[in-house]
Parts: sequence; C-alpha cells; structure tokens
Amino acid sequence: MTTGENLAVRVLRAPQGLPQAEDFSVEKASIQQPQDGEVLFRACYLAIDPSARRRLPSADGRPGPLGAVAGIGDIVLAGVSPPQAGLDGALVGEVVTSGHPDFVPGDLVRGGNTWQVFHTVRGEHLDLLEPRPGFRLEAELGVLGRPGFVAYCGLHFASTLEAGMTVVISAAGGAVGMVAGQLAALAGARVVGIASGDKVAYVVNELGFADCIDRTDETIAAGLARTCPDGVDLYFDNVGGETLAAVFEQLNDFGQVVVCGMASEYNGAEADFGPPLRPVLRKRLKIQGFVVYDHYEHYPRYREWAIEQLDARRLRYREDVVDGLENAPQALENVLTGRNRGRQLVQLGPLPQILR
Repeated sequence: MTTGENLAVRVLRAPQGLPQAEDFSVEKASIQQPQDGEVLFRACYLAIDPSARRRLPSADGRPGPLGAVAGIGDIVLAGVSPPQAGLDGALVGEVVTSGHPDFVPGDLVRGGNTWQVFHTVRGEHLDLLEPRPGFRLEAELGVLGRPGFVAYCGLHFASTLEAGMTVVISAAGGAVGMVAGQLAALAGARVVGIASGDKVAYVVNELGFADCIDRTDETIAAGLARTCPDGVDLYFDNVGGETLAAVFEQLNDFGQVVVCGMASEYNGAEADFGPPLRPVLRKRLKIQGFVVYDHYEHYPRYREWAIEQLDARRLRYREDVVDGLENAPQALENVLTGRNRGRQLVQLGPLPQILR
C-alpha cells in the first residue's frame, strides 16, 4: 500500500499568550517505516484539546504542568507523551503497514500524539476499532473516546452524584461538558450549563440541560443566582479561573467540585492563585481532582454503555470539523477562545475505503 506525502506542524516560535498561526509552520516530514512491534497508520482526523496549549514551549523555555513539551522546531504534541494506551492518543485512521501481529493493513485504529498525517507507534499504544452499524470514525475521538470517558470518570469516581441534585457544568458545549451534563441529567439531576453563543440553545434544546448561562450576556454570579436560586450541589469544572471562583459562592453546604480542566488558564504565563478557600471551610466543601488514566480498566464498560445510549438517541454529541492540517493552529485558537461548536477535529485526509 502506498503511503503518500507526510505533512507535520512544527513549533516555529514560543507563543506569547494565545497561539497565532505565525507560531507554527507546516512542513513535509519523513515517514518512519515500522519495526517489529510497531504500526504505521495514516490519520484521518486529529483532535484538538485546550491542553495542547500547555504542551507548547513557554517563553522562558520551562516545561508546562503537563510534562512533555514540544520545543522550537519540534512537531506539536497532540496527546499524552509518552503514550501508554490508544486512549492517550489524539488521532484515528487506518493501518498502512504493520510489524505487529494484532494489526493488518486496512485496520482502523486510534492513537498517536503529534500533529502530522502519518504515525509510527508501538502496537500496544493503539486501540483497534471495529466497524459496526452506525459506526462513525469521528466519534472515536469524542463521545466514544477520551472526552466522553473523562466525563464518565469525573462523575463516577470523583463525585457522589444523586438524583435531585443541582449540577453545574462549565464549558457545557465542549467535548467533555456535553457528555457530563447528559450523564448527570440521566442520573436524575437538574443540570445547568455555562456556555456562550449558539451553544447555549444547543445544550438546552438538544442535550436536555434544564438551563444554561450565557457567559457573554451576564456575569457568572448573576447567572447562577438566576438559574440556581437554591444553590449548587455539584460543580463539574472544565475552565477554572473566575468561573470557579463565582461558583464557590453559590455552592451549598457539603457541595462538591470536580476539577476536570482549567481551559481559561492555559494561556497564562503562570498559574493564577485560586479562589479564597474560606468557603471550603465554612461550607464543608469537597474538591476532587482526577486523571482519567487511573481508570482505564473501566473504559470497556463505558464504551458499551455509551453505544447503547447513542443507538437509543438518549445520548447526543456533535463535532466541529475543519479541513486540512494547515488549519490546526486556528482550530487550537477556536477551543481556547470557546469558538468551537462541539468536539474540535481537523480532517487530515479521506476516510478509509471501508467507510466510504
């Protein structure tokens, strides 16, 4: 099978604040043929996460809090590095050549962690994807991939969710927030989102949230007072910053905060101080962070459940797809400024023949 040309996005300079197109360059790159135990695959979709910002070099060259950081001249890092499983990856595509007994050319896979078209990775760091009725390759990077599973883990392992609770989800129209809000609603909670633009109507009318605060039309504090007059029992935090501080004031006694992400803080030169902790003491709050790879053994159970819910149309999801690897920097800017409409993906090439 021919491979074609490989393109990659490299770091041209360290971004100052919000990354700009001028911080990157799109160049031809070599294709590494697989050795024993390795697999070469052509990526069809690349997922863009806000956390990619923290994998770019800082102005002073120090690594960010996510550990592995691309340097000047390096290919941009898209996922966890070094990867331990396919779920750590940020791409899906088809196998071109295999040196691993579990994969053959034409197989559909998930994995890889760089902004380029062709990837050579260890077979144990790939997930084999089996087509089925209704199969969508895009969904394997969203509702059936890491973001959906992150939402599941946050609500199942980092909180105590009960029917009748008032649950607030920030970045409610984003990759994780979409699933977290629906999971809470399916558990019998009253769910209020925080979003902006047309995502406000989407999470209410399509995803079934009880209400949604438009952060561009009113302050978070005013929105919480309006939509949660009896207070907030559980806050699923995807953004950190001023939003987290505002929710602290509205949390009920013994309220819970699940710390999932801090997208609003990823452009800062240094981490801001968090909100005053007096409410934690006074209200006896529980704040719980989590990392999804602590729970990978539960992914098959989540996947089975999510497919069942999708087939029954009890779980909805959408992707925002831009075309061409050269547009990956703009896609990163979109997720950092909240302009994406759902899971942000970049299409890198045609779908595999089996899916056409």
